[in-house]
Amino acid sequence: MSDDRRRRRTLLALAVVSAVALGVSVLVDRAGSDGDRASRDASTTTTEPLPEGEFFRGAKGVLADPTGFGQPYPNAEVEGLLTFRGNPSRSYYGVGPVPRTPTVLTRFPREPMCRESENLGTTKVWCGLGWTGQPLIVEREDRRWAIFGGYDGNIHFVDALTGERIVPDIETGDIIKGTPTVDPDGFPLVYSGSRDDLLRIVAFDRPGAAEVLWTLDSESVGPVLWNDDWDSSPIVLGDYLVVGSESSRFWVVKLNRTTDRAGLVQVAPEVVFTTEAWDAEVLASNGDEVASVESSVAVHEDTVYFGTSAGLILGYDLRGVATGRPPRKVFRFYTGGDNDASVVVDEDGYLYVASQYDRDLDRAREVGQLTKLDPSNTVKPIVWKLDDATALKGGIYGTPGIYERTVYVGTNGGRLIGVDQATGAIRWERRLPPPLWGSPVIVDDTLLIGDCEGTFHAFDVSNPLVAPPERWAIELGGCIEATPAVWDGRIYIGTRAGHLYILGEPAGATTPTPSARSAGASSSSTTTTKADR
Repeated sequence: MSDDRRRRRTLLALAVVSAVALGVSVLVDRAGSDGDRASRDASTTTTEPLPEGEFFRGAKGVLADPTGFGQPYPNAEVEGLLTFRGNPSRSYYGVGPVPRTPTVLTRFPREPMCRESENLGTTKVWCGLGWTGQPLIVEREDRRWAIFGGYDGNIHFVDALTGERIVPDIETGDIIKGTPTVDPDGFPLVYSGSRDDLLRIVAFDRPGAAEVLWTLDSESVGPVLWNDDWDSSPIVLGDYLVVGSESSRFWVVKLNRTTDRAGLVQVAPEVVFTTEAWDAEVLASNGDEVASVESSVAVHEDTVYFGTSAGLILGYDLRGVATGRPPRKVFRFYTGGDNDASVVVDEDGYLYVASQYDRDLDRAREVGQLTKLDPSNTVKPIVWKLDDATALKGGIYGTPGIYERTVYVGTNGGRLIGVDQATGAIRWERRLPPPLWGSPVIVDDTLLIGDCEGTFHAFDVSNPLVAPPERWAIELGGCIEATPAVWDGRIYIGTRAGHLYILGEPAGATTPTPSARSAGASSSSTTTTKADR
């Protein structure tokens, strides 16, 4: 047994003791962990409305109104792109117009964002923004903010128009890979994980500074597996935060947000539920202990869904949390692959699941690497699938984009694919320098994605039935693994070269309208560069 494994198992033994000593409130997961029990739970799901109170937000009596698919964060008190993929269903990409002749208006910071980081025993230098790395855009009374975490280990607060730092960075102890979340209820709070074990709640309403108000250690409650990062982008529902950790646990935190007499925001969080996101059956099937939650949780009505690197897609019913009843496991589906990409939930409750092809298992071949699931069908939930026979070699790391009844994905092998949302038929494909780990963003009939040779592409998908012509491409440098943000004529995208770039029309150019078009040459590169995430 390696020293790292001994250390981790010692931590497992101490974790529960630590949780008791710290006064962490942990409800027991009573749903069980095997497939039969999950199926039984799913078949007995009720549809009673939520009571009025702290955990109720939707006008239709559910946590996440399904009609909000593709729309901004529902009932938000602040305007912006507030979390990874913008809303609880992970289906909102920002607002146009998309620039038609973009140039780099500015980049942040002056020197590259870099630092050394150790991962699973290997130390190397990480730079810029990577998977998932989407900047947040927040419209506040004073200005438009861009908030993001970088591979320099800092949470950055930047003027989204000028690229200038607004307040000093919040420094963490390691790199930040995921996308933070800004509180949708108007509280000046950002929720961000880091590879240093800690999920932070940061206030940015202090004069001239941001302040860490609270932290949660991913290994503070055991048992845990695999790693201690926080890659998942949290979702805030009422006064509760829902998130997964790379220690392979699922968490629900009561925030207890208030303001003090000076008008400054305060929190007094309580962990009201946490449970492991694996079971003995899946570890035995995989033949390893690789289990984590790197995907960002997605919510449909009252159920939260997320994927795990052990190959589980899990769903928990959250309705009883406000009255002290623990979340109830109502869905369990085994893919056989690593599911780091976030589940996307459409307005009808169907799940779109992207999988890596990192285990040579019969189950991974059976399920495929892009799968549409019906969670209400506990016997045969697969609606359609794309598998290795369709050349999705290496699988999919980015979260699928859905726009105008088409599902868009980039693959590890460099294929950009448009798929019919109803049938799963591949409508077209293009080749770009691999890997394509960024999540496709679609605004104003324009699909945006970067490749691993440092080129950022815009494709015209106004006709989703045909291979899209390229509207433009801009060389930025560095593998582009991050997900872009689009907001009011500007695009915000980071690369592994070390910077966040703000793209827009050059000075004096006419601002494009949503229907504007521009033509470009197609790309056919088959470079096989591979980046580390």
